[in-house]
Amino acid sequence: MKNRALIGLALVTVTATLSACSTATPTPPTVSQRLQTAATAKGVTDLNIVTRTDGGLNVTGKLSGNPFALRVPANWNGSSVLNAHGYVLPSQTETVPDPATDPSIGLLTTVYSQGYLAANTAYAKTGYAVKEGIAANKALRDFLEAAGSKSEYITGISMGGNIVVGLVEKYPSDFAGAMPYCGVVAGWRAEERFLLDFRVVYDYFTKGTAYALPGNGDAVTYRADYTYAAVQASVGGLFTAAAKGSTAALGIIGQVSKVTGVPADVISFITPLASSSYGLQDYLSTTGGNGYSNATKLYTGSADDVALNAGVERIAATSAGSTYLDANYTPTGKFTAKMLSFHNTSDPLVPYSFEPEFAGIVAAAGNSANLVQQTVDANPVNAANPSAGGPTHCYFTPTQVSAAWNELRGWVEQGVKPLDGANITAVK
Repeated sequence: MKNRALIGLALVTVTATLSACSTATPTPPTVSQRLQTAATAKGVTDLNIVTRTDGGLNVTGKLSGNPFALRVPANWNGSSVLNAHGYVLPSQTETVPDPATDPSIGLLTTVYSQGYLAANTAYAKTGYAVKEGIAANKALRDFLEAAGSKSEYITGISMGGNIVVGLVEKYPSDFAGAMPYCGVVAGWRAEERFLLDFRVVYDYFTKGTAYALPGNGDAVTYRADYTYAAVQASVGGLFTAAAKGSTAALGIIGQVSKVTGVPADVISFITPLASSSYGLQDYLSTTGGNGYSNATKLYTGSADDVALNAGVERIAATSAGSTYLDANYTPTGKFTAKMLSFHNTSDPLVPYSFEPEFAGIVAAAGNSANLVQQTVDANPVNAANPSAGGPTHCYFTPTQVSAAWNELRGWVEQGVKPLDGANITAVK
């Protein structure tokens, strides 16, 4: 009887031990299961998870109606990289992101190969969509965290650079690292300042000439005849005349360049003027009115600055427009993420001058330790065929973008701060 009791006790003990072990070490959910659980919690619709040939996952779905796409590597390291896309023409449609493609000059492909989850999302509107881009990327980041992401990076190209700055400043605990490239880092008011200043200065010097644009003297009223073709005809005619030795044309080009700081090449002149042909109406309807004023600005560098300042068009800002630009998004310089920003030394749409302007804002906030800025040389002007060369917006190679990213993650994950002011052009 005693032996039977001992045997029974032993069996009970073994059974209890096995049961306890079973309870203590449940099978962890797969990444796919975690994504499905997070999708339910965050209101994701149209979730679709497909296994890739390399063992990873292609994931698509919608958050608040905005399509998103993920590439999740089989060896996911637990960190995620989101890339905020840039400006999409108002006449175009936001497309469903394809997880098999890369809208980031090779960045998402690189991070995926390194074990990071790669993510991007569409926005609720096209055109000037900083507000919508911040909202969409914030929602995507929160979904990824719910699915098990332990650390997130936010990167962004062009307009996406302004979205990056807005995200790290508005949500300081959300992102470990940030990388805007060719970005509107100084804020959308700075972008409108650049575009409208160039327009009114160009209008001043071309008024009454064969190169005057439709609506000369009224830069913030939409006109159907202010088209890209009209800009090409105006600027093309001006530079053609200059190439033939026209003193008047050469004088206009030289003075516009000196006053605006824009290089004296045809691409650098056409690009900011053309933006009004596709972006002005959307900008005004989005903001509820122009938010930039040059009422007290002093323009300098011309042969007669007194005459220039007396005759240049003065633009008033509306309260609604100004408030909108403040919120979407004017930087404060206050963020805790490590940020590496890089820019071409000449960019015809988002000028390099935004970088030192942003650095000044960050310095005034006492936050320079969290910012590194680097450069890539501009696309050189082709003297024999100017239309085939000259400054290009976001003129980077995938290798340069990947090199900057590797420096950022080394800073965040290993404490190795990149060299501020470095020129990374030689990285091919």
